[in-house]
Amino acid sequence: MNNSSFENKMDYFTKHVDSSRYIIEISKLCGYSEFIMIYKDQSLIDLYKIVSCHFHCNDIKGIYTSSDKLVRIPITELFTIREFILKNQKMIIPIYPLPYPIVYKLYLDDGHNCPH
Repeated sequence: MNNSSFENKMDYFTKHVDSSRYIIEISKLCGYSEFIMIYKDQSLIDLYKIVSCHFHCNDIKGIYTSSDKLVRIPITELFTIREFILKNQKMIIPIYPLPYPIVYKLYLDDGHNCPH
């Protein structure tokens, strides 16, 4: 294996990630945010597990479609992240303009109060 092989595989991976996964920017209510990836057909409970693992938070209060916490994403295996996004297209829209990849933004309430 050489650097060229790695670069080719990484290039392919980054160009095709959106065919099977969503990139989601998870923003804490204080404004800190990071990207996660989730397969489109994973359940909403998988989203909670991924966010919990990524942010080292075992007690998530909720994941929401906006910072005002009006629409909470349910903790369930009955719906996939794809189904939830398609059902809520008016609330969950890509946050970066083209030519950037599609990235959706969700908000994490981890129970910490952030001073403003």
